[in-house]
Amino acid sequence: MKSTAYSRFCRRLFSKLFEHLNISETSRNRLLEKADISMVYQEYYSMVLMNIIIGFTVSFLSTLIVYLLLPNQITALLLLTVSSVVPVAIGLYYITLPASKAKSRGKNIDRFLPYATNFINTMSVAGISPAEIFEALSEVELYGELQKEAKKIVTEIDMMGVDTITALKHAIQISPSEKFKEFLQGILGVIMSGSELTPYFQRCVDKYMERDLIERKKNLESLAVMAEAFVVTVIAFPLFLVIIISIMGMTSGGISFEFLFILAFLILPLAYFGFYVMMKSGMGESV
Repeated sequence: MKSTAYSRFCRRLFSKLFEHLNISETSRNRLLEKADISMVYQEYYSMVLMNIIIGFTVSFLSTLIVYLLLPNQITALLLLTVSSVVPVAIGLYYITLPASKAKSRGKNIDRFLPYATNFINTMSVAGISPAEIFEALSEVELYGELQKEAKKIVTEIDMMGVDTITALKHAIQISPSEKFKEFLQGILGVIMSGSELTPYFQRCVDKYMERDLIERKKNLESLAVMAEAFVVTVIAFPLFLVIIISIMGMTSGGISFEFLFILAFLILPLAYFGFYVMMKSGMGESV
């Protein structure tokens, strides 16, 4: 998410409000950096406030028109509910978005870190400097959010003219991944002690690849359990249930079609969606 003309307009509109609030922005700006949201605190939350106001206005006016056309208790309840739920939902979404994106980026970085350290170790063996290594890493699109972190380091070194140590220290402050912070902190320690980086990178490769193998085995075991549960609960059980209901209907003189409709068009789709969400979160997302 980047700064736009709309977000800058919102910041100018609510600038005096945030000045009166006098809120410390350091930690909030850092959270936005971790979430890769290219806005300062005032600009982002000014945009959030404007979106809440717009959401309330649109939902209130649209439901008010419905109420004026069809004045009854249902449309009155709809007016109150929609005009209350929409702005609250918008506010909650944007307020929780930075922390959610930062957490998601941290997981993405952790997932690609073992392979990136292997790449870094290979280049270090060839005698390439840390700055050049991160520059090469920033050009490889295979490493997801880790590539963006490398780009930030390279941008500070090339465009802002800072040294490698300062750029790495700043990267540690704004990285959403604890593993990547630990990795960069180790690089700093090795550089400042005057030791060789190649043995440190090799140790990191061994450690991260071993952890990655263990995590993947755990994920495969979890997927196997979920697959068995899926077969039992949403494939075998509904079939047996339909057979049992049919037999009971033949003996009692009728079948509860309403229950079958609810099972087929509500319960089973919800069960499929629930398993989809569970498998999506378990397929290597958390490492």
